[in-house]
Amino acid sequence: MHLVTKSYFENFCRDFGAPYDESKNFEAFVNYCAFAKYSGDSVEVSDLVYEGADPGIDGALLFLDDRAVFSSEELDEIFQSTRREYQVSIVLTQAKRSVTWAKQEIDSFSAAIVDYLSETPAQPHSPYLEEFKKMFNKVFEYIGRIKGGLPNIYAYFFSAAPDTDAVEINAAFQVGEASLKKMGYSNETQFIKAHRDVIHELWLSADGPMEAKLATIGYAPFPAAPNINNAYVATVSARSFIDSILKDSSGVPRKKLFEENVRDFLGIDVDVNSEIAETLNDANKKPRFGLMNNGVTIVASSVRPAGQEIYIRDFQIVNGCQTSNILISKDQQVDNSVSLMIKLIEADEAAVIDDIVRSTNRQSKVEDAQFISTLTALRELEQYFNAKGVGEVNRIYFERRKGQYRPENVAPVRIFDVREMARCYSAIVMMRPDLSSRYPNRLTGELLNEVFAQGAQEDDYYTACYCHYRLRMLTSNKRFDGKYSKLRWHIMTAASKYCGAKFKELACKSKNEALYNLFSANDGGWFEKLDLLIKTAIPDPNISRDLLKSPPLTGIILSNIDALI
Repeated sequence: MHLVTKSYFENFCRDFGAPYDESKNFEAFVNYCAFAKYSGDSVEVSDLVYEGADPGIDGALLFLDDRAVFSSEELDEIFQSTRREYQVSIVLTQAKRSVTWAKQEIDSFSAAIVDYLSETPAQPHSPYLEEFKKMFNKVFEYIGRIKGGLPNIYAYFFSAAPDTDAVEINAAFQVGEASLKKMGYSNETQFIKAHRDVIHELWLSADGPMEAKLATIGYAPFPAAPNINNAYVATVSARSFIDSILKDSSGVPRKKLFEENVRDFLGIDVDVNSEIAETLNDANKKPRFGLMNNGVTIVASSVRPAGQEIYIRDFQIVNGCQTSNILISKDQQVDNSVSLMIKLIEADEAAVIDDIVRSTNRQSKVEDAQFISTLTALRELEQYFNAKGVGEVNRIYFERRKGQYRPENVAPVRIFDVREMARCYSAIVMMRPDLSSRYPNRLTGELLNEVFAQGAQEDDYYTACYCHYRLRMLTSNKRFDGKYSKLRWHIMTAASKYCGAKFKELACKSKNEALYNLFSANDGGWFEKLDLLIKTAIPDPNISRDLLKSPPLTGIILSNIDALI
């Protein structure tokens, strides 16, 4: 393996607590590189790989727009909860650590995909791939709700080898892509030669800062304001805005632009959005687009004008999600006659950004639950994590904003965003590992007020996240079999019951203190207790996927814990 590839791979294993052998960890590494191209969601290593029969496919991922979906039940729930259209992207991967190319391996990968997606596949499939096939079939049940009428299929053959001009290798990719297109299951179809330079590029772009140069028609500075470093209002060509801000250098829509925006894209058919889209469809109205639209507000860590261009770094669209997504959807209709007003604000204080987010989203009614990034409770939790983490060897961080700890070079395994915190809280406090594992979007959706209930104790959230971090490290360091990673939420629920009943016998003042001690040790008495608890609760980690997602599993595990209580 090339020295640079090896370095990136080792960084991934360290930062994400990869718990498997080198071969399986490499699969997780390249699958993460692909995952991050399509989604800005947090993801666990155990969600990127699978155990069981391997028909020649090492990874299978499905995205609705930029949301990763891992179960047919969640796919159903998303489609049934809204009437909007989604762009569906299906990503299939093969990972090879070899530094040489083999035509037979490429041919085998394309043949495996064709067989797998066929109505009567000949190859055996793991439980994960069986579930993924259900998801694939279910997509076609909602075919009328898919942009373009069909999903997009992207097949990545990842190789640690350098790029090659060998005719037979390039021909294998061309033939493979043709065979995938011939199936007729996809709108856009790509069979990608993901050589080591592609891996490097994907890895660096996965969590690196976003940078762009935006050409303007004209701009003017705002007057100086407290805690605002720089601010400009600019008139730009909508075409330039799409090409430089909404899309990356490869022409792919950026996936992390709207994490500060309080609303998801509502779809092109809702009243306000259909009006915006209709303006772009009308040749006479298009030149007035910028005058009829409220514009877009961008917050960045750096805003620097240079001539008629403005350079921005680490930027987020905090208002204008609807306008931006419609511009992407109507890309073909956007020409140089379409203009747009943009506010560019350089600010780094959390409270100032909160105020900007809240105020710029008041032109239409937005429910309080949608201000998830600015809830007072979350700001207080961030302060609590920072205060408690001082002096901690195993320090963990709560990240309200994507990338806020990047300058401090904090390993991702130590960072919890709102979604991951909610999953941890659900497992430890709500005792609902099924929600944590199968329906995480519910926790920051319909169950938001229950997860972040008024009066909840900050230490419950901290302890829940700490247990998750330590469990990941214990599997990463091979103290427990990596197969327990997929059962982490159930293990945390079992530990919660055990410590709730036994903390006084364990000479602890509270359940949280017992949980903290139980997960902190790498050996010794507390580690032996955790080892016994896990093996009592889940004697065999080779649990079928059907049982893993079934409600009775939680009851079985908790009843097993009774033997220790």
